Order: sequence, then C-alpha cells, then structure tokens
Amino acid sequence: METIEQQVRELFCWLCQTPHPSGEEAALRERIADRLRGLGLHPWADARGNLVCDLPGREGAPLTAVQAHIDMVCAVGSPDYVPSRDPIRPIVRDGFLCTAGESSLGADCGAGAAVMLWLAEHPAPQRPPLRLLFTVDEEVGLGGARDLDPACVDGVRYLINTDGFHWGRIVIGSAGGVREHFTRALTHSNAPELPNGRAYRLKISGLRGGHSGFDIGKTRANALILLGELLREIRMESPFALIDLSGGTAFNAIPYEATADILTIAPAQDAIEQIWDKIYARIQKNDPDARLEIQDIAIPNRVWSGDTASGLLTVLGGFADGVYARHPSGVVSDSSNLGHIYYKDGMVCLDAMLRCMDAQAEQALQLSHRTVCAMCGFAGQIVSRYPAWPAQDNGTLQTLAAQCYLDATGQEAEVTVQHVGLEPSHLLAKNAQMECICVGMELLDCHSPQERWKLDTIEPFVEMIQRLLSRLSTAPQP
Repeated sequence: METIEQQVRELFCWLCQTPHPSGEEAALRERIADRLRGLGLHPWADARGNLVCDLPGREGAPLTAVQAHIDMVCAVGSPDYVPSRDPIRPIVRDGFLCTAGESSLGADCGAGAAVMLWLAEHPAPQRPPLRLLFTVDEEVGLGGARDLDPACVDGVRYLINTDGFHWGRIVIGSAGGVREHFTRALTHSNAPELPNGRAYRLKISGLRGGHSGFDIGKTRANALILLGELLREIRMESPFALIDLSGGTAFNAIPYEATADILTIAPAQDAIEQIWDKIYARIQKNDPDARLEIQDIAIPNRVWSGDTASGLLTVLGGFADGVYARHPSGVVSDSSNLGHIYYKDGMVCLDAMLRCMDAQAEQALQLSHRTVCAMCGFAGQIVSRYPAWPAQDNGTLQTLAAQCYLDATGQEAEVTVQHVGLEPSHLLAKNAQMECICVGMELLDCHSPQERWKLDTIEPFVEMIQRLLSRLSTAPQP
C-alpha cells in the first residue's frame, strides 16, 4: 500500500507532465478539471481561468477553501530546456524531490496543488464543506487572485493557502509588491578597427539565485549586479565596447547567471581574471560555486553605442538591490530585486521587483529606481502592484492550525508575517469576512534550478491539514 508521501508525489509528477509557466496554465487547468470530473465532481472556471471545485462536507460546518496557484517560475538551467514545451522531470535525491538541474521544480506551488488533488481523491467524513481553488498567474503580480470572480470565494469563512515554503510556519500576513519595467532604445555603432582587439564572452554562473522574497535576506549575490561591477572595473583597466548584455530569468527571481560580450582594445583576459578573483573573494562565503567563464568570440561588425552601454553600466552601479530594511525580529520588511535584463523589439529591458510592508519605503525605492534609470535614458512603468496582507492575529483558523501542528509534532508552530506577497492580499478584498492562513511543506531554493522539496514533510503536512479540517467541521458558524 502506498504511503501518503508516495501518493502526493505521484500526483505532483502527474502535474509536471504538462508545462505550466505563468500565462500558459490553460492545458494544466483542463487536465485538473478532467481529473476532478472523473471523481464525480463539478469544477468550473471563472473568466480569468481560476478553477473552483466544491467537495461535500459536514452539514452546517463553515465553508472552508484550500487554495494553491498552478503557474510556476521556469528557471532554466539548460539551453535545451524550453519552458512552454518541455515537462518538468522530477527525480528523488538525498531525501528531496528536485530536477537534474535543467529547470526549476515548480513545487511552488505545485506541491500545494498536489495535496489538494489528494484531498479530492481521499474523502473523509469529518470535514467541512470544502472548496478547492486553483488560481493562475500568481507569479506575475498575483494576477489570478487579483482578477478573481468574487463568486469563487462567496460564502467562504476560512481559507488555507498552501503556498508556504517552510513546514511548521503559519503565515498570517505578507508584504505588498510592485513589479517595475524600464526600457531604453538600443542603438548601435560600427565596431572600431582595433589591430590588437579581442572579443570576449564573459559569463557569470553558479550563483545560488533563489526567490526574491524568501531568499533576498540571505546575502546571495545578484549575477547582474556582479556583472555590472566586473565591467566597470574592466573599463578602468582596458577600455572596451559592449557587444551584448543579458541575464536573469524573471523579475521575482534572484539572477544566478548573466552574460556580456565585449570588444577590448587589446588582450585583457589576465586582467579580467584578476578582477574576478577580487569579486569572488568577497562573495564566496554565500556563493561558493560562483564562477566566471571567459570565451574568445569573433569580432563583430556592430557594437552597442557608447551612450547605451554607459547608461546600462551606470544603472547597474546605482540600482538599489537587496534588503532595504528589516523588522526588529530580523524578518525582511522592504527589498528590491533587479531580476532580468534582456533585449526585445529594439529595446534594452530591465525588470525589477519591490517588496514592502512599509508604504514610505516603497515610495523611496521607486523614486530611487526611477531617478537612476531616468538619468541614464531609461523610461519606467509599473507593470503590476498588489497590496500587503495585514496580519490577522489570534483568529480561529490560526489558533486551530497552531494547535493541530502541536498535536501532530509536539512542537510549537512559528506564527509570523513574511516578506513574500501572497494571494490572500487580493482574496480578502473579494470576501473581507474570511480568515486566512498560509502553510506549506519544506521547499528550498525556489525559482532556481536547485529548487527542491523535502519529502519527509509531505505526510505530516497532509496529516495536519486533515486534523485542521476535522476541527473546522465542528467549528461554530460566526
């Protein structure tokens, strides 16, 4: 007989068969709906694509929702991996579920979605009426929750969000977020004729990367910021023309790789290596696998104009990135992440993410970014914004969840707010009478190819959810 861990893991692997990066969840949503219909249930979707399915429960008990998002950040670790085409290939290694490094795992929040399917396939008499809510586009500004039809949470008294990354933590509030986008027209000029010129591809890789909310306070290096530092130092040793520059994968992921192609007036590899050695000495404690690859490439006919190159390098030097402020408890309060630089439709594009509990800090960071970018010819816009989820302390749901964790483990749960934005910030706007918590299993290095899911947290998590639902089935209606 299979264990709960095996059953949930198999459901997760089933989800992984269908590519589901943000904005491309439709095929997976339909597969989930078909599976639920096969159980005799009646799922339905709102206009935004959020999927809802009601399960029967004890009559008179408060309607309880369990919720997860079904999109994922596809951090690519192999040039052969195409997120919109290729499935995720989970493997078991050293007690964790992970990939072989070709992509992120998508346990954020596929782990929660798998548990929800497990609940649908394992009915229990001691449950309240249960609503499964599978949302879309969470990783892009909480889009599905923001645009959710209020009917999806109509009548819901308690909502259990399963997007937590740490087993034993009960989240009761979260930071708000702002997604920023900056652009500047990319202009070129003819490559200078240099008798001793050399062209190099400089690739920084091996950084730990990670989630710009959960991992931003761990002093992990940002590959784009490092690349900017490297290039500015090189320019002081040996003038160069910039051929190309890109890096990162998403506004909300800490960049773990970045690449620049440069044309130097003379051979410069030794000088570049010496500069990198100094940078590595500073970051090696937190990013021991960081490395710089230097490759000779053909000298091109065209390079970036001096204004464009200087503007981008100045932005990389002046862009506020990392932790801005912490709570007295040590939890990050306000931060910024420069997550992605790329070329599109004739424009150099920068994507960044602010996360703030404090409105004044958010305004200060936005002003800092707009100012340095405007000075360097970049126009900016806010792509999306979501509000903070104000802490809901000492509610019925929080109290029961903490007691169920104590009963299951003999330990006290950690009740806290977190730096990562969560969908309850929007869901509560649709139904202000709900009590919400966020819980989850142990996930590490999300939004990176090193993402992994601690398997021995699956069964106790499911058992805690079962205990909590049982307690809610006898909770009085407000």
